[in-house]
Formats: sequence, structure tokens, C-alpha cells
Amino acid sequence: MTESVLVPHVETVLRAQDAYRAAPPSILPRTIRAVAGPFEKLTEGLIPAEAIEAAIRGADWAAASSIRKASISHDFSDLEACEDAVAEVRRWALGYAVTGGGAAGAFGAFGLLADVPATVALALRTTRLVGLCYGFGADTEAERIHILDVLQLAGANSRDQRDEAMARLAKGRAEMGQEDWQKIAKLAGQTTGSVAATRRVAVTLGINLSTRKVAQLAPVLGAAVGAGVNAAFQTDVANAAQFAYRARWLEVNEQILDVV
Repeated sequence: MTESVLVPHVETVLRAQDAYRAAPPSILPRTIRAVAGPFEKLTEGLIPAEAIEAAIRGADWAAASSIRKASISHDFSDLEACEDAVAEVRRWALGYAVTGGGAAGAFGAFGLLADVPATVALALRTTRLVGLCYGFGADTEAERIHILDVLQLAGANSRDQRDEAMARLAKGRAEMGQEDWQKIAKLAGQTTGSVAATRRVAVTLGINLSTRKVAQLAPVLGAAVGAGVNAAFQTDVANAAQFAYRARWLEVNEQILDVV
């Protein structure tokens, strides 16, 4: 912890970091698993890990040009400006999630074929853009793995998985230098991280998204469910990304080590 007097917004952010760290995994998958009962296998196997892995590897990581500009047009040393940019990215992601989830949900099981890759691609974009908002966008293997670890945190299915993901993110921060800040090498696309990291997050998200989307199988009714489920998932992604990149920003700019 730095000995300097922290500005009020930093104190607010530190409280938000502590609250996120103490929170349980997302309530929606846990609630669905609790009521699914006899359909437990379906809620965990509807979307195989291989499908998630393929979606990750095939995802277009580039965001719309207007969103890119919103992410990098502010002073990265101004934490409030960074947070405002994140809020804009969050609104953008939720808008896409609701529209896409509603359209795919209307077609029941057939809609999942298009919805899953789109959901994963949007999650990757959202994570990448939140990183840009805080000034992190280097084109390195470590940065790519960091993005996948954020998705691992967002999709954690248990407290143990959540704690493990946060510990992995903390370890990753320790291995990335402060010089990575404000190194935004390129914005149009980015290759996937290591095979092991991709596989790890694919397994976690396969279970998480299967649980969330089981209620989306009913045609027409699935439209409302799909919109809500996608919005909830992208909210979890945005929250995890904000937690992870805030921690890096605090370490670089305030010398605050945000540990698990």
C-alpha cells in the first residue's frame, strides 16, 4: 500500500475491488443449476468445451472503430477518465448482447449455433476494450493469456475456480512489467493465447454457458431468455475485466499491490 494520500476516487475504486474479490460466483448459473435438478448433465454439457475453444480461436477481436476511439482518446493517467471509458464499453457490449441473444434465442437450439461464437467473440472484445480503457494493449503472449484469464474469472463456476482465477491474474501481473502500460501496439485483431490457456478457459466457459443457456432452448420464449442471459454474461465479463485491469492500473500508477 502506498504511503501517499489517495485521491477520493482511488479510495472508492479500492473498496470496489475488495467487494468484487469477496463476492461469490455469478448467481445466475448457480440458480439454474439449483432448479435444474434431473437435467444437471444438460446444464453442464449443452455446449462442449471444443465448441468454445473453436469460437475463441476463430473470434474477431477487433471492435468497431467508434468504440476503439472511445477507449483510447482519454488520459490514461486519469483514473476517472479510464472508468468513464469502461462505462461506454460496457453499454456497447450490453447493447450487442441483448440484440444478439434475443435474435438467437427466438430459434431455440438452432440459434445456439450462431449465438455461442458471437457470445464468445463479444466477451473477448469487451475484455480487450476494457484493457485499452486503462492503457493496456500490448501485443504480447502475456497480454493475450491475461485476457483469457479474465474470461476464466468471469466464467468461474465455483468459489474455488474464482479464487484460482484471481490468483492466476495476480501472478500474471507480477510477471508483466510496468512498461506494458500505454503500449497499445495494434487495435485491429489479436491472435489467441497459449493452447493451455485457451483450453482451460474453454472448459470453464463450456459449463458456464451451458448452464446459462439451457432455458434458451424453447423457441420464441428463448428470445427473452437469450437476451437476458447474454446481458448477464457480458456484465460478468465486463466486471471481471474491470477488476483485473484496475488492479494493473493501481499497481502501475499508485504503487498499490492489489493481491488476493
